[in-house]
Amino acid sequence: MMAMIILSGTVHNFLVSAKTGTPALHPFSALGYLSIAISLLVQAGRPLAPPYWLRAQQIFVLCFMGERMIEAFVPGWPKLITSDFVAGLNTRYNFHGRLSVETATGIFFLHLAMFLAPTSLGAAVLAYFSALCLGIFMIYQLGFGILLFDGQFSMASFGSLLFSLAGVSLLLRNNGYMRPFFSHRGHGTAMRALLFAAIAAPFIGGVVFIEVQNPEDRSVFALQLLFSSFSALFVGLLLILGRQINIDARQIERVTKHDPLTGALSRQGLRDILPEADLFGGALLIDIDHLKAINDRFGHSQGDRVLVWLAEALHGLFTSATPVTRWSGGEFLILTTDADDNILERHATLIHRAVAAQAPLELGKTDFQVSVSIGYSVIDPSEENDIHAALGRADAALYTAKRMGRNQSCSAHSKNCIHRASIEDLVA
Repeated sequence: MMAMIILSGTVHNFLVSAKTGTPALHPFSALGYLSIAISLLVQAGRPLAPPYWLRAQQIFVLCFMGERMIEAFVPGWPKLITSDFVAGLNTRYNFHGRLSVETATGIFFLHLAMFLAPTSLGAAVLAYFSALCLGIFMIYQLGFGILLFDGQFSMASFGSLLFSLAGVSLLLRNNGYMRPFFSHRGHGTAMRALLFAAIAAPFIGGVVFIEVQNPEDRSVFALQLLFSSFSALFVGLLLILGRQINIDARQIERVTKHDPLTGALSRQGLRDILPEADLFGGALLIDIDHLKAINDRFGHSQGDRVLVWLAEALHGLFTSATPVTRWSGGEFLILTTDADDNILERHATLIHRAVAAQAPLELGKTDFQVSVSIGYSVIDPSEENDIHAALGRADAALYTAKRMGRNQSCSAHSKNCIHRASIEDLVA
């Protein structure tokens, strides 16, 4: 869509503007918006590591637009972009209009937001907010009937700016300030409604006031600046509110989806990732041996120490892509992407090694060597309720390991399924 607007604005510059005298999209503006479109396309696929040529392109546009802004605001600064030489090029090649300060400012801050996004999302959001303030100002300018400053701001540039703002907001949507506006939950709908109201309410109030009072043009401009500033302030407050909502939502999510004692996923958290069940190929159930005896002899606080200790060990063995779930009292469930029984056996052996290699825990005045029993099963995608069926098999294998003496691992698919894990073998 941005490409179509840029193309139509360029065609309008050459074919229509000369005859009608209407504001035109200058080629400098068109190239700036085209750079935004290219950056969005490339960074969407590589948000954390954009290629060097794109970074160089963004730096060039930042310097170019920054020069235009300095020329406008610093008296006596050497004129480059607004020089007589550039004006002569406009006449020679039949360009109409020029790169306005408003357009240069919007393109500058949007490029700055995209340039900062891979390294500092917070700073990128601040740059984006600056561009958003300009967009709000241009909406008021259009709505109040002052369509341009000095005849330089075209509708093609206005449309390109709005689409650029929308595109960069999508690029930054994972930031804490922006995420609530893209949420599909109830608070996301409320935040979007408040955003619309923050822009529309002062806008409508300003239009009604102007219609009733019919002020002079200078007063209209002042009112436009005043009401658009109110809108920008409300939007800024919404961004801050959105960040707090995001923090609170993450805390609530952690409480509801994670076991408060061990930090492992809860059953509710596991249910939320089950739609991705096709990613998993195997399931391991790990149970702490003699946990009930530990609780009865040393107290539940010491049993909790063992649970926390095992959870930390499991998290250290597996990456974040392998969820660790507290399945029941002393049981933990691990879902892996490996659909091979031999690999699951190696995972079980690694767990036994990690547990056996740890120094005994001091429970009361006794040194207690923790051990675990493990049952594991491959997930068969051809089965109905494949994960639940695999969990049932893994649970039966775990029961077998317990029945055969504990401190063992057992496969649900192997005939010789018991693999005794003696301390001497595991630490060898």
